[in-house]
Amino acid sequence: MPDDRDHGATALSIAAALRPLDPGALAALRRMTGDGSVPAYWRLAASRPMLSDAPEKWVPIVRAIGILTPKGAPEDRSDLHDAARPLGKVLCDGGDPDWPGKLGPGQKPKPKLSERRLAQLLAARGAQRTILLTRAIRALAASRSGKMGVHVPDIAWAFLRADPSDMLARPYYQCLDRAERAAHTETRADA
Repeated sequence: MPDDRDHGATALSIAAALRPLDPGALAALRRMTGDGSVPAYWRLAASRPMLSDAPEKWVPIVRAIGILTPKGAPEDRSDLHDAARPLGKVLCDGGDPDWPGKLGPGQKPKPKLSERRLAQLLAARGAQRTILLTRAIRALAASRSGKMGVHVPDIAWAFLRADPSDMLARPYYQCLDRAERAAHTETRADA
């Protein structure tokens, strides 16, 4: 039975394989439905047995990694993986290195994925979690700086673990708490 390390290594190898992929094949992976009926998926699966053994589990993961892979010419794409940026943190700051930006007096940092949406995601199970996690990934892709990475194994673990609450919530709220404390300190310094 594969463990988290195996899943993480597979996710990293998928991210590395998608970076040089031509834009058409990458777009097909981003639009892929749950049945995995995209040739590029099966090309990945040919050298990654987990993908062919359990496509119902891996299709959403490959789609999510595809969604987050920077668009454009393969030679211009930055590396998606950044071990220092957990998925939960990126859901909070949106992959924006300047988040939360300059806040006015009394303003609080606003996470890119709202706390309500995070709570729904954490409470969801099965197919509903896959849907909500994919929506969160799409929202993240729309706001994320293409140069900012994410801890790619977290993507696989968020889909595969029975309860990913700790791995998503802890870095999300640590990021939000740091931003709120910094905003509070700035407000007090300005007074």
